[in-house]
Amino acid sequence: MTAEHQKPSLWLRGLLTAGLYAVAFGMLALSLPAVGTENTPTSDPDTAAGSFFCLVLSTLFLAAAAGVSFRWKSVRLLCLVHLALIVIVWTQVPSPF
Repeated sequence: MTAEHQKPSLWLRGLLTAGLYAVAFGMLALSLPAVGTENTPTSDPDTAAGSFFCLVLSTLFLAAAAGVSFRWKSVRLLCLVHLALIVIVWTQVPSPF
């Protein structure tokens, strides 16, 4: 394959990676309202469950973005930073179980 034939596929991979990463970042942002809340008898358990679900989806979309862009070192670094943020948020969100 020549370099011209590879160019559209590189753009497609780049756009797909950007889209997957944007969805992963959005899912992480959706889980932030539950950070620091406590589980009390009057608290809403759906908040913790929804936040937990958003964190799981963020992790899955981040893994998909990393899989699509496995050769780009800058995206690897961005995914590692995002994964560290997921772990930090995950420890601050109450467990729905």
